[in-house]
Amino acid sequence: MIKLPESRSKQWYGVAVFLFFLLFCVLIASRLLLNVGLDDKQFVGFGIISFILSCIIGISGFFGKKTFVVVCSSFFTIGIVYVLFISFTLMHDGWSDLTSIISFLVISAFGIVVGIIAEMIRTLFKKKPM
Repeated sequence: MIKLPESRSKQWYGVAVFLFFLLFCVLIASRLLLNVGLDDKQFVGFGIISFILSCIIGISGFFGKKTFVVVCSSFFTIGIVYVLFISFTLMHDGWSDLTSIISFLVISAFGIVVGIIAEMIRTLFKKKPM
């Protein structure tokens, strides 16, 4: 099992940077697998998406929300696998470029919502010291 860094650790910056490059490379790879032309707008868009998602994980982990990080990262992983699956199989011929990105964004957004709910449930049921 992977051990997460402690709360307020500077290692979370490294986690966020790694996640940024991972997401950015996967999004670029999905375009390359589909033989879709890449322009500056797509690079900037993929950079913004990757930056926002990696900051969400990095900041929440820095502030000790480990349940949110685990749930959200799981959904990001599912989204990454699904993007690559659509790109490899050309599942939606002619629409694969749009469906892969939209499905990744929907799965990621769903992961953020589920992560927030999981963190709230964990906080509510957390035992209070006496």
